[in-house]
Amino acid sequence: MKSAVIITVYKRYKYIDEALNSVLSQTVKPDQIIIVADNPKMLNNSINATVIEADYPQLGKKMFEAIKALRDDIDIVYFLEDDDMFYKDKIEYINKIFEKRRDIVTIHNSRKLIDENGIDLNYEFDKIPFEIEIRKDNIVQIIRENYILLTNNSSLSIRKDTLEKIKNYIAQIDISVDLVIVYFSLVFGKLLHIPEKLTYFRVGSGSSTIGNTHSFDEFIERKGKIVCTFNRTVNDLSKIYSMLPDCEGCKKIIKRDLLYWYLYLSAENEVFKCSYKAQLPSLNSLFFSSIRYYLDGTISVKDLYNVTKGVLAQLILGKKKVSEMRSKKRF
Repeated sequence: MKSAVIITVYKRYKYIDEALNSVLSQTVKPDQIIIVADNPKMLNNSINATVIEADYPQLGKKMFEAIKALRDDIDIVYFLEDDDMFYKDKIEYINKIFEKRRDIVTIHNSRKLIDENGIDLNYEFDKIPFEIEIRKDNIVQIIRENYILLTNNSSLSIRKDTLEKIKNYIAQIDISVDLVIVYFSLVFGKLLHIPEKLTYFRVGSGSSTIGNTHSFDEFIERKGKIVCTFNRTVNDLSKIYSMLPDCEGCKKIIKRDLLYWYLYLSAENEVFKCSYKAQLPSLNSLFFSSIRYYLDGTISVKDLYNVTKGVLAQLILGKKKVSEMRSKKRF
């Protein structure tokens, strides 16, 4: 099977050589490398790759351009963000799964977390020590029982023919390409989560994780970036929900996620300034939505309790106070 790796870079070139080296040193080399970068002059010219210049922040649009540049003979597509890395035999290992399991259209591998200096962190996102086959008819049960975080582009690989089917949906998304791939894959086939840590996921270097901070001021600065990223994620999730065909289980997961995102941002958006802020429902609306979702089976009784507690906290203490309490607790 022939494979391609799509690497995206945007105003962050500190780690790009490590990312590229992790691809070039694979035990099975990819047949095509596509790099989408805002400033291609910052790249090593000796790399044999298809380079696309894209000086804009919308990741979905970048991915769409990269997908159009894929060779006709490519079978499997891998993704790599500029601050992450592949384990040395990732392509070889996953290609074998695709060859053996023709019913699988997408694979999500577990991640090893590293800090900004590449040092292993004693923390895990992916704690499930076994393979899980995910379909649109069992995703709700699996997520509730295991709470797998099926995110991070660098942990996803997909058959090219499936990617071609969903590329127009990807083009409409701002940053949450991984969520489009996961949910739309279930429309066309099965997704396999594997416990092997084949991706090095760098924590704290981007806009979605805080990582290690040495002062409360630094913590607050990073939290502000995360809050702004989450506003964009909420907008993406709403779009995905409206576009997604024939996957009621997926829509239940999205509705539950949005409920928690809305509750979180309801407080944080009172404190942090962002160039874009998602349209949020009122606290009263969140409370009544949670009751409705509980009654129709979208959320559990634990979810209902958590949302009710969160709504009451903001109503009684105030949104800014809740945000402050969250920050002090997390720091």
